Amino acid sequence: MKKVKQLQCAPVSLQDFLKEYPYEKRNIKDWKAFGNEGGQAKSELMQALDNVQQGLCAYCEIELVKQTDKGPIYDRQIEHFHPKSDIPSTVDWMFEISNLFAACRGGSQSHLFGEDSTFKDNERCLEPYEKNYSCGEAKKDDHLDHIILKPSELPDSPSLFVVSDDGRIGVDEEACRQTGVDITKTLETIKRLNLDCMRLRNGRQAVWEKLNDDLAAEWERLGDDATDEDFDTLLAHQAYEMLTFEPNEPLPAFFTTIRRFFGIHAETVLAQSESKGLMNKSA
Repeated sequence: MKKVKQLQCAPVSLQDFLKEYPYEKRNIKDWKAFGNEGGQAKSELMQALDNVQQGLCAYCEIELVKQTDKGPIYDRQIEHFHPKSDIPSTVDWMFEISNLFAACRGGSQSHLFGEDSTFKDNERCLEPYEKNYSCGEAKKDDHLDHIILKPSELPDSPSLFVVSDDGRIGVDEEACRQTGVDITKTLETIKRLNLDCMRLRNGRQAVWEKLNDDLAAEWERLGDDATDEDFDTLLAHQAYEMLTFEPNEPLPAFFTTIRRFFGIHAETVLAQSESKGLMNKSA
């Protein structure tokens, strides 16, 4: 989990919908109406959230769209950080733009990615299914505003989370102290969103192993005369290749895993990207 950008304002189609369904008359059924009468508006909002987050789930960092030889499969939904069911309230939680994120389906799409499906994908759906639910599917409709971290409010740097080579995710307590973020709240974020479930561990481990294999292959190519300095240079180069993007370009899945693999070299690349006016890759 990393800091994510949010929309600065509601898309025009959402603004138009809200003229017909004003906040003063908010009803829980309005969300269903948004998907029916305002179908296009909902689709445009979903895509806008996906774009601003550069294609990754706000919580687990899996890609929101799986590309297949039969076309894209959308594994995403609009996530309300604060429950949209909190009605009435002084805030229109259902449509307040700062409360909305693009999130994955949290491992619940067994008909698409499960054992007997056409597009079986253990990173998106793993038995036992409910034990491997994550993100919004694990959070459900619980009010966790003061218990877990909001993705848009995380610090740009350093990362508050550590990832090991077996895909386990944990809390970087020193980073929390450095940024003034509550350690318990960070731990609860992992727990309540089930970010360390086996399904996501497997996904992060696969990314780590791929990075390690690629690095080993490049190291072998340098030959027996390569020095420690050569290895450090190689790490820096690989980090640059993996973590340099144009603004709004899709990010690779499990971004924090990649960031942790390259360590200080990743932080250097991200800082340079920000100074050059490109997207801050941790945002």
